[in-house]
Amino acid sequence: MIKPHKYFNLDNSVLTISGLILKVLNEQKVIKYDELYNKILTQKGDIISYGFLPSLNFLYLLGKLDYHQDTDSLELIEYENYENILK
Repeated sequence: MIKPHKYFNLDNSVLTISGLILKVLNEQKVIKYDELYNKILTQKGDIISYGFLPSLNFLYLLGKLDYHQDTDSLELIEYENYENILK
């Protein structure tokens, strides 16, 4: 259900769930995977079970979060100055 179609509810899309993940990570820069999953689950319900992992992959590919395997946690990556990244 990554690619939306005309019958797909956009509230359950990767873009919407990614936005919720970023909102949680903006409040709490580092969060354990289970804690993040439970926070999103309480907001959206069981419907996120198919979209949660693709949303994490989407944000990881965009360079917005990092995964720490030793602590099983996710960290929001913030760049203070995007111009320095492009140089």
